[in-house]
Amino acid sequence: MSMNYLRRLCAVVIGITFIVSGLSKIMDPTGTMLIVTEYVRLMHLGFIIPSAKVFGVILSTVEALTGIALVTGVLRKVAAWITVWLVGVFTIITLCLLIMNPAMDCGCFGEAIHLNHLQSFLKNVALAALCAIAFIPLRSIGKPKPRKWVGFGLASLAICYAVLYSNTHIPILDFTEFAPGCELMASLDDEDDWDASRTYPILSFRDSQNQYCDELAVEGPVVTLSVYEPSKANWERIHKHYNQILEAGAKPLLLVASYPLEIDRFNIPIDMTVYYADYKTLITLNRSNGGASYFHNGELIEKWHQRAFPTSLEQHIQADPVERGSRFVAGRRIKSQAFCLGLAIVLIVL
Repeated sequence: MSMNYLRRLCAVVIGITFIVSGLSKIMDPTGTMLIVTEYVRLMHLGFIIPSAKVFGVILSTVEALTGIALVTGVLRKVAAWITVWLVGVFTIITLCLLIMNPAMDCGCFGEAIHLNHLQSFLKNVALAALCAIAFIPLRSIGKPKPRKWVGFGLASLAICYAVLYSNTHIPILDFTEFAPGCELMASLDDEDDWDASRTYPILSFRDSQNQYCDELAVEGPVVTLSVYEPSKANWERIHKHYNQILEAGAKPLLLVASYPLEIDRFNIPIDMTVYYADYKTLITLNRSNGGASYFHNGELIEKWHQRAFPTSLEQHIQADPVERGSRFVAGRRIKSQAFCLGLAIVLIVL
């Protein structure tokens, strides 16, 4: 194996890692925001929190585009410098996490892959070693073939599309405990219903009298509207969706991350019954602030972004829930696989 071939191989391995890492965070911008928020709180940089989502999306996009540049071989010196800086900073951060051992995930691959602090640090050390082989000396890293610019351009457009799509839709793949197909803990009547191979998340919420009402989410067709940031919610749109749920013959549950004493300041329409839940629970249930989640007898069937609420909800409610759930999960899996396959073909063929 020639040295030039080995160097290109190392660059491609780093690039693939960056693409996977960047895309996993791009596909879930709200989850990425939570990761960035944990980091800035750990470093006592609270002033960055309002911009955590923007910062996370930009960083993830840079990471993915740098990975594409490394795989295609274009902009080699620029990509090399960005890679060295990113790997260097990530290595220092993960070393600090290893020493401090806070109760948090590194977030290297979003919700898709979870690494402990030691695994995350060793991953970055390995990438640093690959960088040394791939980029030293920098003056002899070669030039790309002209056609590789076409592959770089098309792949970059695909990444930009993924950024736009992810900010107007719920994540195309759901790695949270509230993934479609899960069954709520409250739906279990006794131990005979328990299946050790499944996860039963707890959707806990209270009424204005501070009484827990978890059982309301497991009685027939239910559509929850989860509002984890009520001060930023579009209440006119939520009110419209609430009425659509009623017209479709389902039970609407408006879950808000707030308390009865402060709910009046959000100007919520009075004909909607409000229930109160934890911020983390609601942002895990649905990444969209005001997004909808359809349950049937406690099983999560479908989810929708607040901007992508179905125009004919009644068809979803009246259809067989098992079939609807299977179609929803299969459709999103096919979309994600088609996107990844298309991106891989562009990077390999062009």
